[in-house]
Amino acid sequence: MASQVVLDGIALDIDPNNYVPIGGRKRGSVHRIIDGSTVYQDRGISASDLTIQISGILTSQTTLQALYAIYRKTSYSFTLTDFKGNVFTVMFTPGTESFTAKPIYGSNIAYTYSMQLSVVSVTTWLGGTFPATT
Repeated sequence: MASQVVLDGIALDIDPNNYVPIGGRKRGSVHRIIDGSTVYQDRGISASDLTIQISGILTSQTTLQALYAIYRKTSYSFTLTDFKGNVFTVMFTPGTESFTAKPIYGSNIAYTYSMQLSVVSVTTWLGGTFPATT
């Protein structure tokens, strides 16, 4: 049985070893003032600030080829659904090596993989709507 983590209609072969669907930096900064005080500028976090990290094992070369095909597309965003009730529109994070696959020693079919995705928008968040930042 394939994983419930599906990218662009491609189900992962098995559930990921590592799945971080709630990552990303809050917008803002911290300023240390000469008088010893601190100013916090907190701008919150929006859906497009989120990142998703996934890693695991692929056991099908067909799945690897399909994932690599979407990785190679220019400015391509696609749907990711998971077993937590999330539906995201994502893209492989530009400017980084956001998809890697390494053959597993001693296996002629399996690969370890890792990917980093940038969230473009959130359709469903933990079975509901993405929370407002206010």
